[in-house]
Amino acid sequence: MNIYLDSKMHIQLQRLDPIFKERNVNLIRKPDKCEVQLSLVHFRKKTNLPKVTRIDGIYYNLAIPYRKLNKPISIAHNESSGIIYQSKFSMDMCEKYLAKRTTNNFEIIYNGIKPNWSGTFKEHIGINVVVSAKWRRFKRLSEIIDIFLEFNKTVKNSKLHVIGTLHENKIMKHPNIIYYGMIKFDKISEVYREGDMFIHLAKNDSCPKTVTEAIGSGMPVITSGACGGATEMALMTPGCVICKGDSYSLEPDYVYQNKWNIVSNNLRTRVLNSMFEISNDKRRVVLPQELHINTTADKYIKVLNGAIKNV
Repeated sequence: MNIYLDSKMHIQLQRLDPIFKERNVNLIRKPDKCEVQLSLVHFRKKTNLPKVTRIDGIYYNLAIPYRKLNKPISIAHNESSGIIYQSKFSMDMCEKYLAKRTTNNFEIIYNGIKPNWSGTFKEHIGINVVVSAKWRRFKRLSEIIDIFLEFNKTVKNSKLHVIGTLHENKIMKHPNIIYYGMIKFDKISEVYREGDMFIHLAKNDSCPKTVTEAIGSGMPVITSGACGGATEMALMTPGCVICKGDSYSLEPDYVYQNKWNIVSNNLRTRVLNSMFEISNDKRRVVLPQELHINTTADKYIKVLNGAIKNV
C-alpha cells in the first residue's frame, strides 16, 4: 500500500515508518500512484484519494476564536473515509466540537513506542523525578516544581529533571532541579534510563508522547484523573498512579489562566504521597501491548485499508 502523506513527518510517523516498510506500506510525499491520503489534523492538499485523518487536540480556549479555528478540523472530521483518534478523550472532544463523523471506519490509536527503547535501567544513588513537555501553561510546570520542592524536603537526594522548552515559565534555581531545554533523543534516553518516576499533570492532554516514552522506558507515571490520554495510558499500565482531586470538564474555558490550572490541596497531597510510595518500592512498569509501536502500526493499516475498501 502506498500512502500519500499530506503533512510533515511527525515524530510518531517517523517511528511508524520502519514498521510500515516491514509490512510493505510506504509513506510517500506525492499523491501520484498512491491509494489513500493520510492527513494530520486537517487536509492540506486536495486530492481525489480516499482520506484518513489523524486528530489529536482541538480548540476550546475561550480566549481565542476557537469555533473558527476548529473549522478545518471539522471539515476533515466530516469528510474523511477514516478517522484516527489519539485517545478516547480526543474522540469525545471531536464529537462534541466538530461536525459529525460520517464514516464507521475509525479507531482510537495511542502513540506507540518500542518497549525498553531507552535501554536497560541504570542503577543510581538518589531518586530521579522526570518531567517532559513543551511547557505551556496548562502543562503546570510551576505546580509540579512546588510539589517536588515539598518532596525534596524529605527525600533530600532527589532531583527533578525538566526536559523541554519553558515558554513563559521562568527557571527556578535550585541545586536539585536540572533544566535541559530541547535535547536530542539520545540524551533523552540517558535521562529516562535513570528515571525513577515521571509526573504528568497537564489537563485535557490528547495523547502525550512523553507519557508513552516514560512507560516504554519502565518509569511509573503519576498523573490525575483529568489528564485525558495520559490518564487512559496510566490506567492500562499496572504500577502507574492516577490521583483523584483534579477538576475535569469538556466545556470551553480559559485554559491558560491560573484559575483553570489550580492544583487542589487534595491532588497535591495525593501526588506527593504517590511520589513517596514509588521512591520506597522502586517499582518499574511494563509497556502494555496497546502502546507497542507494532500495535499502533497494525491499527493505522487497518483504518487506511478500510478507507480504500469503502471507496
